[in-house]
Amino acid sequence: MTAERPSDLSGLRIDRDAKPEQSSPLRRIVWLGAAALVLLAAAFFVYRAALPNALSVQVARAESLGGGPGQNAAEILTANGYVVARQRASVSTEVAGRLERLLVEEGSRVKQGQVLGILQNADQRSALESARAALASSEAGLAEASASAREMSLARSRSEQLHAKGLVSQAELDRAIAADDVARARVKSAEAAVKNASSRVQSAQVDFDKTFVRAPFGGAVLRKEAEVGEIVSPVPSSGVNEGYVSRVHEGMRAEIVLDAYPDERFPAHVRQIVPTADRQKATVLVKVAFDRLDPRVLPEMGVKTTFLADPAAPSETGAVPAAVSIPKSALREAQGRAVVYVVEGNRAVLRGVSPRPLGQDRVIVSGGIAPGEMVIVEAPAGLSDKARVKVK
Repeated sequence: MTAERPSDLSGLRIDRDAKPEQSSPLRRIVWLGAAALVLLAAAFFVYRAALPNALSVQVARAESLGGGPGQNAAEILTANGYVVARQRASVSTEVAGRLERLLVEEGSRVKQGQVLGILQNADQRSALESARAALASSEAGLAEASASAREMSLARSRSEQLHAKGLVSQAELDRAIAADDVARARVKSAEAAVKNASSRVQSAQVDFDKTFVRAPFGGAVLRKEAEVGEIVSPVPSSGVNEGYVSRVHEGMRAEIVLDAYPDERFPAHVRQIVPTADRQKATVLVKVAFDRLDPRVLPEMGVKTTFLADPAAPSETGAVPAAVSIPKSALREAQGRAVVYVVEGNRAVLRGVSPRPLGQDRVIVSGGIAPGEMVIVEAPAGLSDKARVKVK
């Protein structure tokens, strides 16, 4: 039986003189990055766990407006109204008659003195022509009488000279003087006849002109009350809440949005504040004038007028609220008013606004939203005030 050789244990010896192995900087960076990722992932899952019912929303930043007309001014208040003509007249005929021609339609633009319609006027035209003929005859009679008077005047002058030389008798001189006086009288009669005929022409001209209906001033035709062939006859011619009217003054800048053109803003200014209140409506009539006339603006159109603060005028709180623009898709409607959802922390907060158009896809809001705030666009179904949200 042979004995086993002891195992070689020299490999288990510890070399106390050997230097410990050192880790490289790259390895430390890798470990730190991995730790940071672990912390971020943990924070994300903690945030997700804290918002179990949060709705995913898209947001857009409210942008501060700069420079254009009315874009850096705050809204003081808004009011509904309608377009009225500064001058308005019910145009009718001065004489009764049948309407023969109508030269305008509703909405037609006309100039002062332009003919709008013509009555049947054959009788008036005939009377005018007859008066003109009589005037011409009277003028011819006057010319003839004047020529005869000149001849009689010359004959009288010759008779007086010859009588002075004793070549003609006193009787011949008397006849010459009488003929001259008669000729002068005929001239005066002819002149009176001409004046009379001229007056008849003027009268006939007035009657003829009354058959033409003319525009008293330039403007637009609102409506027509008669059609061709109808008998026409002469006819006689014929706000802001009072609690806020103190904020409005004459000359104040304003913007008008027509119901017919909701995406366009028309610059305007306050022309007059009528010093009378409507007791039933508790309003005061404020007249706002367009800065520039636009042919699309017609009387009776519905409008919404926004009164703008003066550039340096403070509001009741001491500062003019900034005007911002937001996407039109951020607007919602709640209880008959315009609202937007603003992200505050992790919640959607409902705010009422008074928007006015700015181009096709944006609106201006002042006083309700601060520049830089995030508004929710295309709000998802089920979103409500104070609801938890998470931004996509």
